[in-house]
Amino acid sequence: MSAVVAAQQAVNAASTAAGSHGPNLVPVVTLLAAAVIAVPLFKRLGLGAVLGYLAAGLLIGPSVLGLIHDPATILQTAELGVVMFLFIVGLEMRPAHLWQMRRQIFGLGVLQVGLAMALLTPVGVVIGAWLGRGLDWEQAWVAGTGFVLTSTAIVMQMLVERKQLASPAGQKVVSILLLEDLLIVPLLAIVTFIAPGGHEGGHVALGWQVRALNIGLALGAFLVLLAVGRWLLNPLFVLLSAVRSREVMTAAALLVVLGAALWMDLGGLSTAMGAFIAGVMLAESSFRHQLEADVEPFKGLLLGLFFLAVGMSMDLTVIAAQWQLVLGSVVAYMLLKSAAIYLIARLVKTSHEVALERMVLMAQGGEFAFVLYAAATSVGLMEAEVNSVYTAVIILSMVLTPLMLIAHGRWVSRCARRRINEPERAYDTEMDHSPVIIAGFGRFGQMVGRLLLANGIVSTIMDSDAEHIESMRQFGFHVYYGDATRLDLLQAAGAAQAKVLVVAVDDKEAAKTIVERVRQAYPHLQVFARAYDVSHYYDLRRIGAHVAQREVYESSLRLGRHVLETLGVGAYEAKEMADGFRLANEKQVDAFARMREKAEFKDYIQAIRTSREELERQLREETAQRGKEGHDWEASERRAHDERP
Repeated sequence: MSAVVAAQQAVNAASTAAGSHGPNLVPVVTLLAAAVIAVPLFKRLGLGAVLGYLAAGLLIGPSVLGLIHDPATILQTAELGVVMFLFIVGLEMRPAHLWQMRRQIFGLGVLQVGLAMALLTPVGVVIGAWLGRGLDWEQAWVAGTGFVLTSTAIVMQMLVERKQLASPAGQKVVSILLLEDLLIVPLLAIVTFIAPGGHEGGHVALGWQVRALNIGLALGAFLVLLAVGRWLLNPLFVLLSAVRSREVMTAAALLVVLGAALWMDLGGLSTAMGAFIAGVMLAESSFRHQLEADVEPFKGLLLGLFFLAVGMSMDLTVIAAQWQLVLGSVVAYMLLKSAAIYLIARLVKTSHEVALERMVLMAQGGEFAFVLYAAATSVGLMEAEVNSVYTAVIILSMVLTPLMLIAHGRWVSRCARRRINEPERAYDTEMDHSPVIIAGFGRFGQMVGRLLLANGIVSTIMDSDAEHIESMRQFGFHVYYGDATRLDLLQAAGAAQAKVLVVAVDDKEAAKTIVERVRQAYPHLQVFARAYDVSHYYDLRRIGAHVAQREVYESSLRLGRHVLETLGVGAYEAKEMADGFRLANEKQVDAFARMREKAEFKDYIQAIRTSREELERQLREETAQRGKEGHDWEASERRAHDERP
């Protein structure tokens, strides 16, 4: 305790001294130091950055060290981090993409929010009655509905850290968050309506007029922002870019983000929603990446400050005094909201694993609950003490979310390990036969199979990954579960009658085993094998593969052609350069196959180096010669044909 008091006195003394000579930098330095120490420490412990910010905030906040005395003000400023986060998310979503998400936003989102509201509203009444501090139904509805609104800041940050923001599952979560952001407007109107005296006497007429005016203002603000984003923002950035000043562009980016947020706030809408719409309107702009780069540093700093402020806002005194009500509400709210999320996800045919992950990710209350509770308190619907208790409930649920995600991740890993150790599923032993067998249906085998299928050739496909097979079946591919290194399963696949075997497995040793065994057991089969690299290519050719193809060889050459064309080389000439390189390289590889087995390694490396330099000199001379002779597509094809062995 004495150390805490000493720290407080030191900070207070520093604040006083700083205040007498200039701006008070002590709170800023304290916040930055807390973040710099806690976040790397928590990330190193595998606990994530968000939990690090929350813990640091709790430590320096009024409840523990008391180094920062006014977390509410910091939280209000730090919410700009959420605003900028939504702007960057909007930049990633073109209007057409957002239109495609309309069913998820207004279908999935409405179902989840509606069921969660129905389940959470009675909680305040039941728990309160049990503890002798019951809420009436209006207060219970406000408390429960506030908890339904998920924390955009936490969920978005988690999606980014887990690289799931652009995934289909991540996009559905974003859709639900967008709907919840939209809901804050009608929810505030309902709070005003059900407030004591809000629907009686002369106040009702004024209330309806005010509500109609508010709805009109909100709709007008929304449409104006759409119009500005559609017709003015891009021309504005074109004009500003002519100034060629990085500072002006950064200022303009911040102006757009904060201006859109302010405009929507004046219209009674969510500031985060305003920034999101501005981002969407600029998603197809050529300045998109410039804007993202300009806003990103501010977003990261303010979002971290937001989490720090949430940690500082946790009032341990309230939690200690009302611990039964707080803990009971947190448990009940999180369980019931989780149940609603899981049930709706399963109802729309989401897999168990994805539904479970979404449930854990979105089980907490969010920052919009603070707004809703404050509005309810200001109109007399919720007492100040009740507001403090349920604000603590929200904050505690936000703190628990990273811990729950960590526990969920470990549980998923344990289940995966258990599945691996379970007795293997029986291999398929009855398969349809075809002239072509494909062993391995990953990214390489899929391209081969799809090409054949597109030309009317149905292959017999085998793969040894049961989970991958199930995912492929969802896309309409009939893949048999089988290990192609086993001759009995190749026999079941029709190897005795087939003409071609494509070895496309990604395990180098397994590929060599398959080729060796097939060449001995089925010598009539033409074996086409996927090679991981040149060494693997040599091995496959040595043990009898008729054709071995390095897996990234052709795609690399094609990409190189595009680079040459981008640098100003004509399309025909780029193709001829790539063809010449391919021809010479294949000759080299074949020539060095024999040398690799006989020569010393250092001599082999030196020979490759000399040969590569000779190849580059030769290709440069051929390119220069083509420039003198002139060239066309037909001549190129003739030369390529004549040079092939």
